[in-house]
Amino acid sequence: MLFFQVGLLVGYSYAHIISKYLETRKQVIVHFILLGLSLLLLPITPSEALKPDDVDSPATDIILLLLSTVGIPYILVSSTGPLLQQWFDKKYPGKSPYRLYSLSNIGSLLALLTYPFIVEPNLGLNTQTIFWSIGYGVFILTCGWAGMTLYKSLSNLSPTLKKAESAEEKEQKMSLSDPLLWIAFSACGSTLLLAATNFICQDVAVIPFFWIIPLSLYLTTFIIAFDSPRWYIRWIWIPAMALIIPKIFEMLKLHYALDRAGLMEQIITYLGGMFLAVMVCHGEMVRLKPPAKHLTFFYLMVSLGGAIGGCFVTFIAPEIFSDFWEWPIGLVLTLLLAGVSFLRKPGFDIPAFISSKLPESRLPAWVFPACIATFLVGGSVYFGLKITQFQDSFSEGLLANNRNFYGVIRVIESGKGSSLHRYKMYHGQINHGIQFQDPRKMRKPTTYFSSHSGIGLAIRRHPKRLNNQGIHLGIIGLGSGTIGSYCKPKDKFVFYEIDPDVERIARQYFTYLNDGGKQIEVILGDGRISMERELKEQGSRKFDILAIDAFSGDAIPIHLLTQEAFELYFQHLNSDGVLAVHISNKYVELEPLIYNMAKKFNMGTVLVKKGKNRSKGIKSSTWVLISDNQEFMQHPRVLAYVDPWPIVVQQKKIIWTDDYSNLVEFLEE
Repeated sequence: MLFFQVGLLVGYSYAHIISKYLETRKQVIVHFILLGLSLLLLPITPSEALKPDDVDSPATDIILLLLSTVGIPYILVSSTGPLLQQWFDKKYPGKSPYRLYSLSNIGSLLALLTYPFIVEPNLGLNTQTIFWSIGYGVFILTCGWAGMTLYKSLSNLSPTLKKAESAEEKEQKMSLSDPLLWIAFSACGSTLLLAATNFICQDVAVIPFFWIIPLSLYLTTFIIAFDSPRWYIRWIWIPAMALIIPKIFEMLKLHYALDRAGLMEQIITYLGGMFLAVMVCHGEMVRLKPPAKHLTFFYLMVSLGGAIGGCFVTFIAPEIFSDFWEWPIGLVLTLLLAGVSFLRKPGFDIPAFISSKLPESRLPAWVFPACIATFLVGGSVYFGLKITQFQDSFSEGLLANNRNFYGVIRVIESGKGSSLHRYKMYHGQINHGIQFQDPRKMRKPTTYFSSHSGIGLAIRRHPKRLNNQGIHLGIIGLGSGTIGSYCKPKDKFVFYEIDPDVERIARQYFTYLNDGGKQIEVILGDGRISMERELKEQGSRKFDILAIDAFSGDAIPIHLLTQEAFELYFQHLNSDGVLAVHISNKYVELEPLIYNMAKKFNMGTVLVKKGKNRSKGIKSSTWVLISDNQEFMQHPRVLAYVDPWPIVVQQKKIIWTDDYSNLVEFLEE
């Protein structure tokens, strides 16, 4: 998101500069030449050498990767919007060009909704790249056609229309404060989008594709605000926003006390609040828009605000906040800015049939706007103080609360003073480990890794363990390090973990890693990238067991589930090794994919499901064990816990590759 916001800023800067310093005909020539040259940068598929390496904060690497692939084409596409609107104003000076911005956002919304549900499920990445390149070429031709049409018609513009345009511009003068408000409203809207998306998708509902909803609502506010002035009605939108914010803060109070309202109530309230607040931001911004001659400058300030909001949420907020505090702060800033904007441009746009029935006021004209502004600014101060109260009384049981690029990690203490006294690690809503504090229970494996879970069976019943030999075990995904409870003096356990703060917290609040001593190694970085590097530089790890434990959250790491990834896993396994894949998930049924992947490599496979036991800290889990080790696969103590493969799983013939994946077909109905 930040990359596209910054790219938009660069594109709008270019559009503003050439529209200001070049005559229109030269604008057409320069823009068409640059569009043509950008064809030399196709295709946009990134090189393998561009994989991000910085695990502490990969945002910079990701932005550079995008810049080197889609950067220039995207900047030119984004600059075309304001340029075409400016050209439209030249050709049709009596018509407002701002409505075209609404139409462009309809296009963005259609792309957003069709890509994950239509394009991605039906086309591989290489095919998508080809079609996109063809579409980009058609786009360049249509831009050239529009430019040439304008180029030929400039000399035929009516002098009368030119005079009318000049008269209108004289009536609409741009205040010096307007650009600051454009930037502020745009930055606030961008902050609300990103902050609400992070908060809702990680701390409220960890549902695949859920991030599409707030982004769709955000684009919808642009469509409404820019389509026509009649859609943004202050006396509806501002009171609606003011009424829903107290409800949001009421729910946030429960959230920060580790208590929760109903899921649907939270989703509707938070998304509704975000939509209304962003609508006020964009509606007020459009009310202050300048005459068409300042169009490109207006869009430049809007894009600058969006980039500022994106930078704040991406780089600054994780450093200064321990949680997603920018979400309620964004709501407070919206109230404050609405009050300032009301003073700058008063009026509630009440329809004539309503205003005619209202009693005539004898108060000075400034009193009513001042009261409204005072109410909004006062509300922002009141709710700002509420945020400080949330921070002061975050939670009695909260031992740690850490935020970084990857999200928020919490360690929560519960059952203190009882036999159930335990520490729990959470990443958003996902539990990543439990450890009892009773010395008699501290070494017991809990959550998804109990002795009768898939990974528990793989370790305890592996022939080497039964023969009292050391086991070489690899695990992608660390969590609290619970699997380390199985480590014995002869063993060697290797954890791959992408988030460096997870290791620090696991060692500080849990004992699984420290108890294993030198027998346990933690390698920081993306698991697949790290294993590819090891294979190239050191050869195979020759694991006896390799556990893949990274699929319990919303962001399913698809690159760990492709045919190429499984080839890598088997290269790092001994010939009689066991691949254990943890696929417990509330929303995604991954069984068919893993089943078919095992068949693709002609390997034996079993399904192991384990129910929960709260008193023992055990959560329900689903593991798939893949191996040609018949001594292990046919062991009676293993078969006793094996579940039959459902017929529907065996009927789905699906394989993912690095070129093709389709998460939609695995969503539970």
